[in-house]
Amino acid sequence: MKSKLHLLICLAMGCAFFSCSTQPIAKPSYLDYYSEEELREMYERARAKELAYLQKLEHGNPDSIWMLNLDFAYLDTVPDLSKYNKVRFVTFSGIEANRVDKSLFSSDSLEIVTLNNCSFRKIDFPEGNHIERLNLTNCQLNRIPASIRRCKHLKELNLENNNIKHIPQWIMELDSLEEISLNFNQLKPKKRDIRRVSKLKSILLAGNNLEKLPDNVGQLHCTNFNLSKNKLSSLPASFAKLTQIKNLIFYDNDFGNIPEVLNGFTNTKHLDFYKNNIKEIPDFVGNMGNLEQLFLSFNQIGEIPDTLRNLKRLKYFYIHHNELHFLPEWITEMDSIERFGIGFNHLLELPDLSKMKSLKDFDCEHNLIERFPWELLEKPDMEMINARNNDFNLSGEEKMRLIKASKKMNINY
Repeated sequence: MKSKLHLLICLAMGCAFFSCSTQPIAKPSYLDYYSEEELREMYERARAKELAYLQKLEHGNPDSIWMLNLDFAYLDTVPDLSKYNKVRFVTFSGIEANRVDKSLFSSDSLEIVTLNNCSFRKIDFPEGNHIERLNLTNCQLNRIPASIRRCKHLKELNLENNNIKHIPQWIMELDSLEEISLNFNQLKPKKRDIRRVSKLKSILLAGNNLEKLPDNVGQLHCTNFNLSKNKLSSLPASFAKLTQIKNLIFYDNDFGNIPEVLNGFTNTKHLDFYKNNIKEIPDFVGNMGNLEQLFLSFNQIGEIPDTLRNLKRLKYFYIHHNELHFLPEWITEMDSIERFGIGFNHLLELPDLSKMKSLKDFDCEHNLIERFPWELLEKPDMEMINARNNDFNLSGEEKMRLIKASKKMNINY
């Protein structure tokens, strides 16, 4: 009983703690401090607020309402919303109805629909609706609801945290669809699934325990491809055809190296290999001339190759939690880097990083550096220096200098 009340309280108080890009719902630990009676009282107060809100909707002017936020703890029936002809956004949470009727989505002005943590057997979208963004997250769905095929204006479809295993053929009928998110499902894409989403610009398949991709993955036309939190260790040869990709994410996989098939990805702006088993950076990464963000932290990289000096547009470079023992002197020529993270390595010293004209945020935490990078204190645009847990032996005068500098920028040492 208490566990159910926990969930109800979380939802009723708007504390679902749900993140559509990371993990499912989580129970706040502070609720363990309340007795069952206290939880029940909290729930009843929240329910009273819900009922008051519903009554306000019932007696208010429907034409004055453009957003409906019914993010409630529990609704066994969906209220009649057909009279709200001006509403553009609708949000529900916690619906436990057998069916969500199409009358809910009948408004011609309705553009964005969110149903989170709901349980329903059937959802019915009407013909001729104008929905552009649809979020059905944490809804225990085993398949993508077929009535979505009626959403001819749909641009973004978010189905994160469900139990979906397949992509239906009718997805190809949605000519306006640009993005589909199937993060944290049970999808094991086959060749037919790739063909069905081949026209989309953004495909998110994080957290599906994928061990491999279909051989025809090169048929995709997406510019944003998120494959984080899977079990990938290699890519099929056809992946080399996806040179149009701008954002490519392999965060938390099992790669032992950056695959050779990425050689030639000169349009890529964001490359993420956080939390893999990579030991070296191949030279071809330096040919990705449009790279703006390079994330290589939590690997086993021992050296930054000279070819990276060719990345003239690189703004964010994170390579902390690796096996670096030195930074090359040419790194100071990287004029475009704004944020540079090299913490948790084995660095003994640093070059004069104040020469990096755009540098604003620098993190060298937890290394073996003996000399504080004093030059960065004089850099006009510097915002943050994190140099904690190094081998500095600061005099009293030097500590005072850092305290004084802390008034202008964020310094941790």
